[in-house]
Amino acid sequence: MSVRVEWKVDEGYMGYDSKGNSIALGKDKFSPMELLLISLAGCTAIDVVEILTKMRKKIKEVKVYVEGERNEEYPRYWKKAKIKYEVFGEDVTNTDVEKAIKLSMDIYCSVAATISGKTEISYSYEVKKI
Repeated sequence: MSVRVEWKVDEGYMGYDSKGNSIALGKDKFSPMELLLISLAGCTAIDVVEILTKMRKKIKEVKVYVEGERNEEYPRYWKKAKIKYEVFGEDVTNTDVEKAIKLSMDIYCSVAATISGKTEISYSYEVKKI
């Protein structure tokens, strides 16, 4: 896997992945630190959806919010990341969601594994029947 970032005087920063996708970075755009939180949210969301789907749960929607707290001194890494999951479904239970999140956090989420040495990750969840 490889990525690159380019800077041009009149265009600013653009990030590119190996598939040709791009994302604008900068003052009024995504910051690298925001992208790290988005990566954490995306990684665990994908895991939770995949796990619940394999459990044959009828989920309709999953939302994952991450609130980060940065170190005040340099380097200003994420000290804490609080993840909140909202899972909407017909037959999904708290037990199902707890199991899926634990599997994501303990085994599957590579982003969580990457940052967990410096970042205290906590989570909460809410199951909403629809």
